[in-house]
Amino acid sequence: MSTEPPVEAASALLRRLIAEHPYERISLDDLLHGVGHRAFGLLLLLLALPNSIPLPSPPGLSTIFGLPMAIFAAQLMLGQKEPWLPAFLRKKTLPRDEILKFLDRAQPYLTKVEQRLKPRASSFVGPTAERVAGLIILGLAIVLSMPIIFGNFLPAFAVLLMALAILARDGAMMVAGWVVSVIAVAVVGLVIYVGIEAVKLALFSLFS
Repeated sequence: MSTEPPVEAASALLRRLIAEHPYERISLDDLLHGVGHRAFGLLLLLLALPNSIPLPSPPGLSTIFGLPMAIFAAQLMLGQKEPWLPAFLRKKTLPRDEILKFLDRAQPYLTKVEQRLKPRASSFVGPTAERVAGLIILGLAIVLSMPIIFGNFLPAFAVLLMALAILARDGAMMVAGWVVSVIAVAVVGLVIYVGIEAVKLALFSLFS
């Protein structure tokens, strides 16, 4: 029988790394040094959380996630083994205690997803599949950077699913993330279309 210890859940690992940080503020640089071989998945998970969980997020957390997410996604798409960020983003800090409070509130939601994770369908979490995920996440990061009303939740939730899939080597969850991505793009496209039509109608009414 195998005596290998169980793999620590992604949310638990992320919380532990932040809780053990000795200073009041924590930067992405600190996290990059702490997450090891699970870096891409954990960092994408952290960056997706503010908009994928129906909870108030820590001040500043939701405002800096778009650009780092796009950068990590591009590196994942290119097959890079370790994440890299420019210095000005690596040094950006957030209040440690506020992140911990947010993670505590988000834990019940994350647990529901993590309970469904298990290693399976390995062809959907291999190197090629991770590159595909990187391309999809890059597109979603661009969508998330747009000020679209009701346009953040589904793209962020899709990224969260793919990040967890990478961490747990769960190909089925990766496919679920891809499916949610398609739905997210369709919904965002519909929101944009309705918004444009509403503006046209308003202008027509104003000048008619």
